Amino acid sequence: MTVSDAAFHFLLPRVAETASGIPSPDGQARTGLFYLLLIALVPVCIALFFLIRFVYRNTIGERMKTTLLEDYRKEAAEYERKGKFVSAAAVYEEKLKDRKKAAALYEKGGDHRRAALLYESLGMSQKAKEMYEKQGDAEGAAGVSIQEGEYEEAAKIYDKAGKKIDAAMVLEKAGRRLAAVRIYREAGHYKRAAALLEQEGLMKEAAEMFGLALAGKNISPSHIADFYAYAFKLEKAGDAGRAVEVLREIDKADPAYKDVRERLHGLSTGPVAKETVPKGVATLRNFIRSGKIEPRYSLKLWVQILKKLQDAYKRGRRPGLLSPDNITIDAQNTIAFLGVPVSSAYVSPEVTKGLEPDARADVYAAGVILYEMLTGDLEGLGSTRVIDMVGDVPDWLDEIVIRCIRKVREDRYQSIEEIFTDLKTLSKGG
Repeated sequence: MTVSDAAFHFLLPRVAETASGIPSPDGQARTGLFYLLLIALVPVCIALFFLIRFVYRNTIGERMKTTLLEDYRKEAAEYERKGKFVSAAAVYEEKLKDRKKAAALYEKGGDHRRAALLYESLGMSQKAKEMYEKQGDAEGAAGVSIQEGEYEEAAKIYDKAGKKIDAAMVLEKAGRRLAAVRIYREAGHYKRAAALLEQEGLMKEAAEMFGLALAGKNISPSHIADFYAYAFKLEKAGDAGRAVEVLREIDKADPAYKDVRERLHGLSTGPVAKETVPKGVATLRNFIRSGKIEPRYSLKLWVQILKKLQDAYKRGRRPGLLSPDNITIDAQNTIAFLGVPVSSAYVSPEVTKGLEPDARADVYAAGVILYEMLTGDLEGLGSTRVIDMVGDVPDWLDEIVIRCIRKVREDRYQSIEEIFTDLKTLSKGG
């Protein structure tokens, strides 16, 4: 059979189909077979593609990759031969991905910072610190030590670099307060050193340290607040005589400054005699001496003090001046008042001016007492809010304290009942 005959036999059915519009059985079979072959070829082509790619990667591609890496190594070697160590290091870091070799070359080329960063990423802390120090980067070297938990080493690095404040701060964060005090003192940062000594309970040393910060200074408007704080520290350290001297100097410079005159009066009355305190009970002062009282317990005691005041009013008698020194608490948390002299720091402004005391004066004293219970002292009274000193005090309780100790008595709570009303209302919302 010739090619033309074969073509005739293959096309004849299709011509017949075209002429009639109806596919012949033989044509249908051929068309179906064609599509089946086409479908079967798709996965074969896909498999063939992946096979070719695999073979390419593991033969030609791998050889090309090896050749390229060899080219990079030759490039780096040429840079090294010419003494261009930093350029060679860049090739190792960016193209060959060999960070250790790159770090060594950066170090050799004098690029200590980049060497330090690579050594640090490799966990080679000692080498990283060495590079940071050669770079003159005390922050970087100390940072590596801090990450490793080596606070003493970090402090030494800062100290060696002349950054004493940073050295002291590291030791402070590590809980080494007394070591930090020494460096703060060397750096002339006496106030911070005094604060740390106070935290350690070394009140006398804290007062002495704070006094160093005031050496050679006069009680001017820019320093009066520091002298006022110094007097407080002297008083807490038990040096009432020196505290009085400082307060008198403040009074000469500014007679109207805060409660200086009231405190002078209070210090001159002397401490409460121990024999006036009944056996088996303690004054509120005993509780405060150990530091601030937990807010919930402070509020509980304060409410009992207010109720005791109400009872006194109902019996037609006022308890006299209130302070932590003349409020006693027994084992059952029962409150009682003592008739003993107290510091005028708890006396309302209008009473110090000669006006007769009333319930609003007691509100003021109660507010000052609550402030002291919550913060541990009266150092910030009138200038610093409780929530700025104690983190776990709710805003509403701070607002109550503020309203109690307002200088103008008409701006305060006008009665104990008003305080209780606010306590009920505000505590529900906070």
